[in-house]
Amino acid sequence: MKSEVYDIVGIGVGPFNLSLACMTEPLTEMRTLFFDKKPEFDWHSGIMPEWSTLQIPFIADLVTFADPTSKFSFLNYLKDQGLIYQYYIRENFFILRSEYNDYCKWACEQLENLRFDQDVQTISYDEASKIYTVETRNSANELTVVQAKHLVVGTGTTPIVPDFCKGFKQELHSSADYIEHKADYKNKKSITIVGSGQSGAEIYYDLLNEIDEHKYQLNWVTRSERFFAIDVNKLTLELTSPEYTKHFYNLPANKRDEVINSQDMLYKGINTDLINQIYDTLYIKSKKPDFDSRLITDTQVNSLSYQDGKFSLSCTRQDAQKDFEMDSEVVILSLGYEFKKPKCLMPIAQYLNWDEKERLDLSEDYAVNDDKTVFVQNLGLYTHGISAPDLGMSCFRNAIIINKILNKEVYPVEKRICFQEFLPE
Repeated sequence: MKSEVYDIVGIGVGPFNLSLACMTEPLTEMRTLFFDKKPEFDWHSGIMPEWSTLQIPFIADLVTFADPTSKFSFLNYLKDQGLIYQYYIRENFFILRSEYNDYCKWACEQLENLRFDQDVQTISYDEASKIYTVETRNSANELTVVQAKHLVVGTGTTPIVPDFCKGFKQELHSSADYIEHKADYKNKKSITIVGSGQSGAEIYYDLLNEIDEHKYQLNWVTRSERFFAIDVNKLTLELTSPEYTKHFYNLPANKRDEVINSQDMLYKGINTDLINQIYDTLYIKSKKPDFDSRLITDTQVNSLSYQDGKFSLSCTRQDAQKDFEMDSEVVILSLGYEFKKPKCLMPIAQYLNWDEKERLDLSEDYAVNDDKTVFVQNLGLYTHGISAPDLGMSCFRNAIIINKILNKEVYPVEKRICFQEFLPE
C-alpha cells in the first residue's frame, strides 16, 4: 500500500481549513491534503433561511486579508459567476449565507488538495521519523493511508445538547436541522425554540413570518435576562485584533476564563437589525385575533418529557425562582455549539498539550504540541479570545500557521491595527 508524505494533512474542511487549502495552493514548496467525511462541502445549510446573512462583510472571505490578489477571493467568485454588478447594485457588504456556501463550494471546485467522503479513522505518530500516519475510509469502506509532517485539525463544532435532552434524538431537533424539518412544522400546533443567539433569533423570525398562515403557537425561551443585541461597534471589533489576541493570550488562564465569561455580548448576541425586524413583525402580526406567541426570558429549562406526540418542558423563572410547565409539539434547541475531541486524535493524545480542564492547550501560534506540528482551527476561545471563532480572522491564523511551518514569512502578519492600547506603555 503506497503511502505519501505531505507537509500538511488537514482534518475537516470547513471555512477555516478551506481558507488554509486556498492559501497553500499556490505554494510550490508545500504539499497539502485535506479530508472531510461529508460527501461535499456544506456549511450550516441546516439553518439557512434564504434571507439570512453572515455577520461579517464580504472582504472577510477565504483569502483576501492574507492575499487580496488571490484567485479564490469572493469578488473573483462573483465575477466568474457573472454576479459582480448585481452585488454592486445591491449595496450590501454582508453576504447571504447561502451565497457564502456557494462561494465556498466554488472554491472547492478550483482545488485539487481536497478529499471529501473520507472519514479520518485514526492517527498514529512515529517518534523516530516525526511523521504522522493518517487512515481514512470512504462510504464504500475503502481505506486510504497518507503520512504527514504536520496536522491541522479543523473538525468544527457540534450543537450543544443538554444531558436531559439526549434521550429524544428522533423527536427533538437542533437549530442545525431546522431547514430539514421546516416543512413538517406547518402542521404542528405548537413550536418552542430554546436559546436566544443569532440562530435562535433567525429561526423564530422565519417561523413568525408564517404564523398566521399555519396557525401554530410559537414560543421563544431563553435563560438570558433579555434578548440582547451583539455588540459590534467599531471599537469593540478591535477586540478581534492581533494586539488584543496577544494581550488576551498572555493573561493568566483563570483570568482568561473570567474575561470570556463576561464577553457574551461580543459574540453571542443577536444582530440589531434582526431584533428590530422581529419587533416590527410582532407588532404587525399581533393585530390578528388568533395570534399566539410567547417570548420568555430569564428562564431555565430543567427537564423534558415526551408523550402522545407532545413535549412537556419543566422550567424555572430564575429571578422569581418560580417553577412552571409548558407544552409543545416541537422543541428546537438553539443553544450554540461546542468542540468535541475528535476520536481520531485519541491515539496521539499523549503527544498533545492539555490544560487543567482537559482542554487542548494552544500555543500563541495555534499549535497544541511542543514540536509545533499539530495545529487547530476554530478552537481556543479560552486561549485567544473572541478572535478564535471569527471567520474574519481565519486568514490571520492561517498565515501564522503557514509561516511557522515554512519558517519564513510567506504571508505578512499584521501586528498593530488598533487605536486602543491594551497594556500601558
